[in-house]
Amino acid sequence: MGFYITLGLLLSLLVAVFAVQNATTVNIRFLAWEFKGISLAIVVLGSAAGGALIVFIFGVGRQIRQALRVHELSSENIRLTQRLSRVEEQRAKSSSVEKKEDGVSS
Repeated sequence: MGFYITLGLLLSLLVAVFAVQNATTVNIRFLAWEFKGISLAIVVLGSAAGGALIVFIFGVGRQIRQALRVHELSSENIRLTQRLSRVEEQRAKSSSVEKKEDGVSS
């Protein structure tokens, strides 16, 4: 986990240095919108922030799916443990009944 945080901070620093070194103004056209005279640094930082937001949203979705799966598997584990206990109890009862029957018939 620490490796990914360090890597993320390093990449963030590199993006910030790139943005500061390329602070010229540019014109941006996207679909029907046009922005004139915007600093390239703002465009780069905004793009990086947008990418980070998209990765965050997908990461949260993945964590939610994993949490639901863990809950589902935990419930199944509890159900199977209870079933195993019942089977073991039945086996113990039938084993003791067989021993009593063997003792009576001898």
